[in-house]
Amino acid sequence: MKGRPFLGVISGFFFGLFGAVTLFLFGVIPLDSHLIWILPILGIVLGLFMATWAPFGSGTADQPAPTAAPASTPPDAAPESATAPQHTDDTIVDEDPPVEPPADGSASAGETPVQ
Repeated sequence: MKGRPFLGVISGFFFGLFGAVTLFLFGVIPLDSHLIWILPILGIVLGLFMATWAPFGSGTADQPAPTAAPASTPPDAAPESATAPQHTDDTIVDEDPPVEPPADGSASAGETPVQ
C-alpha cells in the first residue's frame, strides 16, 4: 500500500471530530444528533482513502530528478560615477530657523500665554 494510511486515519479522525464540534458549537446540529459520531468516522474513511491515493498527481518515482540550474555570474561592477557622494562636512544643519516671539507679546498658535 503506497502513501501513509496511518497518518491519513489520524488526521481524518481529527478533521471529522473538530468539524463535528464546530457544527455543535455554532448550533448547526444538536448534541443528541448521531451526526456528531458519524463525522469522525467519515473523516477516518476519507483520510484513509486520501492517504492510499496520495501522492496526488500522475508523477512516478521512475522519472529522473531535475538537474540543477547553472550558477549565475555576479553582475558587473558599478561604474565609478554611480558611487555614493562623499560627505566631508560633519556639522548638523537645522533646516527650520528659530521662531521669534511676536513683538506685541501675544501668544502664537499652540502656545499658552504666560501670566
